[in-house]
Amino acid sequence: MVILLSIPCLLTGGTEYQTINLVRALKVAGHKVITACYYEYNPDMVALFESYGSEVVLFSPEMQQERPSGFDQVLFIYKNLKRVIEIHKPDLVHVQYMAPGALPIFAARLAGVKKVLATVHQPHTDSHGLFSKIMLRISALFCTAFIVVSKNAETSWFGSSSLFDNHKALSQQPSHFTVYNAIDIIQIQELALKVDTYKEKEAQQIPSKSFVFGAVSRLRIEKGIDLLIQAFSRLVAENHEVHLHIVGTGPDEKELKTLVAQLNIADKVTFFGEASWEVAMRQMVLMDVVVVPSRFEGFGLSAAEAMAMGKPVVASNVFGLKEVVSDGKTGLLFANGDSNDLYLKLLQFCAEKTPYSCFSDNALVYVNQFGLPEFNKKVRTLHSIV
Repeated sequence: MVILLSIPCLLTGGTEYQTINLVRALKVAGHKVITACYYEYNPDMVALFESYGSEVVLFSPEMQQERPSGFDQVLFIYKNLKRVIEIHKPDLVHVQYMAPGALPIFAARLAGVKKVLATVHQPHTDSHGLFSKIMLRISALFCTAFIVVSKNAETSWFGSSSLFDNHKALSQQPSHFTVYNAIDIIQIQELALKVDTYKEKEAQQIPSKSFVFGAVSRLRIEKGIDLLIQAFSRLVAENHEVHLHIVGTGPDEKELKTLVAQLNIADKVTFFGEASWEVAMRQMVLMDVVVVPSRFEGFGLSAAEAMAMGKPVVASNVFGLKEVVSDGKTGLLFANGDSNDLYLKLLQFCAEKTPYSCFSDNALVYVNQFGLPEFNKKVRTLHSIV
């Protein structure tokens, strides 16, 4: 079967890496995969998709600089994506639903594709507004099936949720359901074993005796790194022997570095900067506790990746993170947006009041439900029964 994946961006992000997992699963099942990207792209990410066996179709390089707006956007996607679909004649189109998600679904239907799947990677929040929810629900009516990456995110859009059942025909399942995102647990653990923690901490100027909190994240407001910095600064003020290691970059990097300077904790915080996935995983090894303070999160890949290394996770009690992190078993959840509650959770590790080894053991077991084998099985089943 020829399957075309429609995605607006091929940059360095969780959605792109999750789409790579989809490519891998479909290729193993023997399908031909074409990835059509209609906005920004990173050449390295394009090469990575190709290395896993997907043909990549890129639209108008000038669109990297400026996206169309209004009706021009409709014409752009309709004209370009519909033409690509008509040229490649896929048996199925799988839309990665990121704004504007509805247009590729309509383009696929207008191009005559009878089987259309869509996956939404974000939960509905107040910032999306009612119109976005209405449009997504209308879009779902034009799909053979609509997929969400966590049950809480699914509920935020549709008001109800259920997990995809491998053992039922599509006609016996709801029109929308959850298929959890996946991580490559074996690859993560193999990468972790290759890291010389002492040497790498020395290279990053992280004191060997410090308890290291860390985050692997895009540096932008919804990821909540400002909350983490504020909470961490209180630990420093109380003279706890701690360090904060932040891996990633983004539009708020300058503001976050300014905040660190204003709090007078620059010597306790490392900004590693942009990193490939493999480099980011190696840096995660240096962290004793991984913090995911997102204000909203459809799933929470970095939390699952940390658990695959046996790392306890402190995460916001929001959407998909509530499903990825089991509170009190694999980590601790704090009230969304509450830096004081986050501080109290971090303090538990400094005060040695948390069962660290139990968290680690539980995480290594709990994370298996988010492993590639389970994901691959569901992807193969779903794409064979539509």
